[in-house]
Amino acid sequence: MHNISLDNVHFHYDTPYAQVFSGLSLSINTSWRTALTGLNGRGKTTLLRLIAGQVQPAQGIVSTPIATSSFPYDIGNPHRPAMNVAMDCIAPFRQWEQDMERLLAEGTEASIASYGDVLERYEKLGGYDIEARCEQECARMGMNSNLLQREFASLSAGQQTRMLIMAMFLKNDAYPLIDEPTNHLDMEGRAMLGDYLAHKQGFLLVSHDRAFLDSCADHIVSINRNDVRVMQGSFSQWHEQMEAEEEHERRRTNNLRREIRSLEEAAQKRRSWSYSKEKEKRGAYDKGFIGHRAAKQMKRALAVERRIDEKLDEKQALLGNVETQRKLLIGRVTTAPDIVLTADNVGVDIGGKPVFGGVSFTLHRGERLAVLGANGSGKTTLLRTVCREFVPDHGTAYLPSWLVVARSYQQPIWNNGYLREHLYRHNIDETKFRTIMGSFGVAGDLFDRPLETFSFGQRKKVDLCRSFLQPAHLLVWDEPMNYIDLLTREQIEEAIIEAQPTMLFVEHDRAFVESIATAVIEL
Repeated sequence: MHNISLDNVHFHYDTPYAQVFSGLSLSINTSWRTALTGLNGRGKTTLLRLIAGQVQPAQGIVSTPIATSSFPYDIGNPHRPAMNVAMDCIAPFRQWEQDMERLLAEGTEASIASYGDVLERYEKLGGYDIEARCEQECARMGMNSNLLQREFASLSAGQQTRMLIMAMFLKNDAYPLIDEPTNHLDMEGRAMLGDYLAHKQGFLLVSHDRAFLDSCADHIVSINRNDVRVMQGSFSQWHEQMEAEEEHERRRTNNLRREIRSLEEAAQKRRSWSYSKEKEKRGAYDKGFIGHRAAKQMKRALAVERRIDEKLDEKQALLGNVETQRKLLIGRVTTAPDIVLTADNVGVDIGGKPVFGGVSFTLHRGERLAVLGANGSGKTTLLRTVCREFVPDHGTAYLPSWLVVARSYQQPIWNNGYLREHLYRHNIDETKFRTIMGSFGVAGDLFDRPLETFSFGQRKKVDLCRSFLQPAHLLVWDEPMNYIDLLTREQIEEAIIEAQPTMLFVEHDRAFVESIATAVIEL
């Protein structure tokens, strides 16, 4: 059990300059199941990189008294058995085995001594039973151990993710730093990973999936607008506490506003009385008495104004962590037909093999249909088929050609260059785009730095923003919540519920689906 600590840490990126942390102090116990949360662009991934020693602070001290391992990580050649990939993620066992075989064959005194050194490392990290431990851990992750014999590249994205995280926990004395593992994981995979992590001790995890975090975290580190906090408890408990604090501060702020108005009126009356009495004093018989009264009222007015300043300072200290995102609005279209989209026994084959088949549904105006299913079941292919990118091999899909369809893709389509260049190329109004991005909490220099410097969440917000630019008859979204922070998820949910757009979407965030879907189909 160790404590990872950051003391007065300052960190910024140079090209272009971007301040991330200023005076950050934080302590995390390595036995906690810790979730790290905060808005996109707040520095969650940067914090993981600081702890891992991948970047260094400009000022302050980062103390990590234990080795770390990070997800995601490069596995090299994916066209190898998954067992070999998992073993190499833990330690170079196969290389050590080859080295020991070579050193024994050489048989010199020096090679025998080197053999002993390699053997010691091999035994210390459990080389003799590593394959058995991989199979046991695979079962704990809810996967069939036969997957270890398959080529790693042939596994689904979700299986690959769980395989690599499983390998992290087989490392001895390495603290796992896990960045956004739920992206592209289906609901079942998220549930299995959450259950797996709930039985582990010690990790730092970044995710925005509320149900997933509730299933496995016992401490929350939140990077807020004005501070960084650590709280013991579940994600829901942290969320309730933050909402209660914000509501208390809002009420206190409203009370202070009323007090300030009352004090301002009192100060103004006393000043006005003082000025009027100063005028009367010029012709009054007892100038001393009137002058004394006027001075006294002026003194009281100044005292009241000091109290006003104190109240203003107190109000300024409140709402420090309340995010200031503007309300998000979705344009409504009233010209859509009652039936927007139909699918009748639709099926698609790729390479002569069926991806999915027998899909039938009717999407009416104002309905929001969620497409669920395991990774690889054809959800994205179904969306592309109804949008006329694929011709179905079986059945029919009908979407009137005159309807406006707004798309958001699983992977953002703008990932490099400058936003202004993309907007100009696609004839998009920059002012309108800025307004919507501001509603997402992204502002400042987003037009003055390349997209490569944006966080994944900020790039995803750019992609979502395109689908809000003009009113559409149909929103087609493919895993829109990947990388999106909690506040923005809730903001989008509220906007959808208010505007009641017609939607066809794929999403694995259970809370998001339960909040906005009016119907569900499962592949």
